[in-house]
Amino acid sequence: MRNITLENITQAVIQQGDKGKTDARLYEIYTSLVRHLHAFVQEVNLTEQELSFLGDFLIRADRYTEEIPNGEIHMLFDLLGISELVVLLHNKSSTATESNVEGPVYVADAPERNMGDRLGIDPDGNTLFLSGRVLDLNNKPIANALLDVWQSNSKGLYDLQDASQAKGNFRGRFRTNSDGSYAFETVVPIGYSVPSSGPCGEMLQLLGRHTQRAGHIHFKLSAAGYIPLTTQIHIDGDPHLDSDTTFAVRSAIIKLQKHETLDKLNAYSQSKPFYTAEFDFVLQPTDQQTDAA
Repeated sequence: MRNITLENITQAVIQQGDKGKTDARLYEIYTSLVRHLHAFVQEVNLTEQELSFLGDFLIRADRYTEEIPNGEIHMLFDLLGISELVVLLHNKSSTATESNVEGPVYVADAPERNMGDRLGIDPDGNTLFLSGRVLDLNNKPIANALLDVWQSNSKGLYDLQDASQAKGNFRGRFRTNSDGSYAFETVVPIGYSVPSSGPCGEMLQLLGRHTQRAGHIHFKLSAAGYIPLTTQIHIDGDPHLDSDTTFAVRSAIIKLQKHETLDKLNAYSQSKPFYTAEFDFVLQPTDQQTDAA
């Protein structure tokens, strides 16, 4: 198209190409993205200098960093609420346990552990015994469901970030018993700061936003005949439940019960005060996936 103007440039960009004949879904996303980006540029009256700054920011966010070896693009999606928004769009079941973002530190093939085992080693942490059941929508137990669990230690560090932790520390896979129950020993996770030395940290500082995540434990659950679930459970009382920097706190929040009497210490073979908590997961059968979309 010749004679490009402010009024026709958006449509000119959209009209180039085969207009969705090759990939209709890609064209749908592309055209909507172009319309919104062009509208944004006009709304804020973006300058060439600001556009150059944005390009430099994205280039730096995609580079290797010491804190995030794969770059910060995925963290940027989290910090802008895009990751959680996509989860919310596709998680509309009112009865199954809510989905949540996976985050950037998941590792496949975590160590297989026996029911009741300790998830990781951390002498400084406050011991937590977490238990519950995996159920279907009718409150019936799901046996042999797989729980893939990972969390940070008591200092807010994952094994991938901390050379002092062994590989696989605070990661594990458990299978539910015949009654759908699970149980394992861990430490109370604390909130932590997302990596802030790179461009995403600069963005948060310029916007006056903090870098803190609320304390949480990650789970991936799967069972034959059920829709896989990725979620997080958060710790009641954490100071950043209402301001988590990735906007990932929803309703899955556990209350910790503290135990410090001698009989409880002896019963759990503990030498110092510890905590217990319970949480039941509810999975949705695959034959209801279309209805929940």
